[in-house]
Amino acid sequence: MKKLLYLFSLLISLCLTSCSEDNSSENNNIRGQWKLVNVKGTIAGINHNFPLGEIIWDINPITQTVTVVNNNTDNALYDVLETGVYNFQVNTNPELPCGESLLVNNIELGCFSINNQNLIIDQSIDDGIKVTLVR
Repeated sequence: MKKLLYLFSLLISLCLTSCSEDNSSENNNIRGQWKLVNVKGTIAGINHNFPLGEIIWDINPITQTVTVVNNNTDNALYDVLETGVYNFQVNTNPELPCGESLLVNNIELGCFSINNQNLIIDQSIDDGIKVTLVR
């Protein structure tokens, strides 16, 4: 009986540690809380700065959600996403120079990269926006 219990425990442990999860380093690095600090671009040449912590994105690659808390009250400033919970995914797109883009609610926000504690989402190649978030 002890052998059967041990085997059952081992099987459960293996199942729990081998759950399907996207473990790519970029997806793991994107996880966590990010503060929107700048949105710039478009043909109109916008360049909007936001106070640190006014707009927070909490990205969870396991649940594939982005939870946004947006306290911006200036409707003249483009702040990308309103307060809410959004689905997200990383999309492989060989037509983009980066090869992968970030989709939020099936809307392609553009290429993304993480460096020096900055998350840059860039669609400026198509006269779109470039979004900068910091840890």
